[in-house]
Amino acid sequence: MTDPIVEPVGKDAKPVEPFPRTFYYANAIELFERLAHYGLYIGLSLYLTNIVKMTDIEVGFTLGNWRLVASLAPIPCGAIADRITFKRSLVIAFVGYSLAYAGILLFPIRSVVVPSLFLAAVAGGFMKPVIMGTVVRTSPPGRQVEGFGVFYRMINAGSVVGKTLAYAVRRLVALRFVSATSVVASLVSLAIAVLLYEEPKDGAAKGPALRETLKGYATALRNLRFASFLVIFSGFYFMAEQFYMTFPKYVTRHIDEKAPLEIITLVNPLLIATFQTRVANALKGIDSVKTMAFGVCLGAVSMVVMGAVPTIVGAVLSGAIFAFAEMSFSHRFMDKMASFAPKGKAGMYMGLTFVPYAIGAWVGGQVSGVLIAKYLPATGERSPLTIWSIYAGLGLTCALAMIVYGLATRASKIAEEE
Repeated sequence: MTDPIVEPVGKDAKPVEPFPRTFYYANAIELFERLAHYGLYIGLSLYLTNIVKMTDIEVGFTLGNWRLVASLAPIPCGAIADRITFKRSLVIAFVGYSLAYAGILLFPIRSVVVPSLFLAAVAGGFMKPVIMGTVVRTSPPGRQVEGFGVFYRMINAGSVVGKTLAYAVRRLVALRFVSATSVVASLVSLAIAVLLYEEPKDGAAKGPALRETLKGYATALRNLRFASFLVIFSGFYFMAEQFYMTFPKYVTRHIDEKAPLEIITLVNPLLIATFQTRVANALKGIDSVKTMAFGVCLGAVSMVVMGAVPTIVGAVLSGAIFAFAEMSFSHRFMDKMASFAPKGKAGMYMGLTFVPYAIGAWVGGQVSGVLIAKYLPATGERSPLTIWSIYAGLGLTCALAMIVYGLATRASKIAEEE
C-alpha cells in the first residue's frame, strides 16, 4: 500500500516520492497499539477496584507507578532496539503486550494483574521509539512533517476506536472482558510486525550505547534551568492523568453508574483534531512560557467545572475545555524543549520529554488514590468539588511557577548578555 506519485507540474518539477509500505505498516501498528492502550486505560481504575478488589489508595499507587515505568522504559528499551533491529523489537513488544493483556483478561487477581501491567509498560518501551524511528527513517525527503501528521492521526484514531469498543464491551458484556479487545489488537500488531513490517532500508547509524545515553541525560539534567523546567511543567500532565485516574470513578460513583464515560472522553481527541491548527496559529505570536501557563490555567478551569457541575453535561464541558488547554500547551512545550538543546544534541534533549509525563503521572497516582478514598468513596458522603478544586489548585500553583520561571530566566538571560 503506497500513495500515488504526484506528476510533475512544471518542466523542472520533480515527482513527489511516495511513502513506502513499511511506513504504513508502522502506522497501522501504532493505531492498534493505541486502541489497545486507551481501551484498557479508560476503565482500568474501575477494573482494579471492582474486579481485582483493590482499595482506592492501592489503585492510585499502582497506576502512578505503572505510568512512571511506562514513561521511563523507552530510554533503555530504545537503546536496545537500535542494536537488535526495529523488527525484532516490535516482535518483543507485541509478544509482551499480548501476554500482559491476556493475563489481565484471564486472571483477574492482584498477583497476576499488577505484574502484567508492568510487562505492558516495558513492552511499550520497545514499541514507542521504534514506530517514531520508522516514521523518521521512511518519510521521503521533504515529507517528514506530513509523515508525523499521519502518525498523530493514528494516535487519535486509536483513542477514539479503543474507547468506543471499550464502552461497547463494558455495557454489552462486562467490565472484566474489556481487555479482550486489547489482546486482539496486540495480536494483530504482532502479525503485522512478523509478516509485513520490513526493517527500514535507509538505516540510520546505530545510536549510542545505553551507558552513553544515560550519561548524556545526566549531564543535561545537571542544567538547573532545564531541570526546573521539566519539574514545573509536569503539573499539566498531573491534571491530564486525572481523566483516567479520577474521572472514571467520579462519573460512575457520583453521576451515573451507567454513564458512557468512554464516549464522554472522546470530546478531547475530536476537538484537538478539529482545532489544533487554528489554536496554534492564534497563539503563535505569544511567548511560549505565557502560552503554556495559559494552557495550564485552562486546565485548572476544566478541573473546577468537572466538580462544580456534577452531570454528564458538566463532564463533557470539562473535557472540551481541557482539549483547548492541551492545544495551547503541548506544541509550545515541544518547542521550548528543543530550545534548550545545544547544537547537535536536539535528539537527546527531546528524548527527555518523558520526564514531565513521568513526574506528573507518578504524583497524580499517589495523590488521586488518597483523595478519591476521602472525597469520592464508593459509599458515604462525597465532595466532588473539593477533589477537583484541589487538582485545580495544584494546576494554578504550577501556572504561577511557570510565570516566575519565565521572569527569572528572562532576567538571567539579560544579565548574561550585559
